[in-house]
Amino acid sequence: MDLLDLKEPDGTDNTPGIRTDLYIAPENEFLLLKGLKTTELPGDEVTIDGAHTFADGKGFSEVYATMDSAELKLDPVGDPDGTGFKGSFEFFHPGTSKEAAVFARKVKNKNCIMIVPQADGTKIQLGSKGLGVRITPSYSSGKLSGGRRGWTFKCEYYTNLLAFYEGDIVLKSAVVVGP
Repeated sequence: MDLLDLKEPDGTDNTPGIRTDLYIAPENEFLLLKGLKTTELPGDEVTIDGAHTFADGKGFSEVYATMDSAELKLDPVGDPDGTGFKGSFEFFHPGTSKEAAVFARKVKNKNCIMIVPQADGTKIQLGSKGLGVRITPSYSSGKLSGGRRGWTFKCEYYTNLLAFYEGDIVLKSAVVVGP
């Protein structure tokens, strides 16, 4: 396995952070969950091979995250001869809506796939076939004197890479079900 050269940014943008639009879908709602590209151009081995497809009436749910509340981390796990990563992602969704309460109730027992756009527009996929993201919601009312009122979602998954997603994002709300 050849290593690639890692060059300095040399003045190019390297804006950190996650955008406010996140995309989440249960793993069992995909018709085809694409794997990694098998071509050999630099970067292909960490890039999803096209767009995912969904069962009729299914697609990604778009979830709003409060600005500057989301962060993705990959930390090494395993032994010296078998190292991988444990991914952790956390974000905050404000408010006390019934929709958020239902979302939290349902997502806590599912394996999911997430598409997370970074501030520069690069889309990162969390989770893969058989290694979906587990999402744990928690709620806080905040205090009268201050604090946040809403849902904190903690997401965890296992992987051996940072996966880049370049395909279309099919939204559940945009799906048209025939007669």
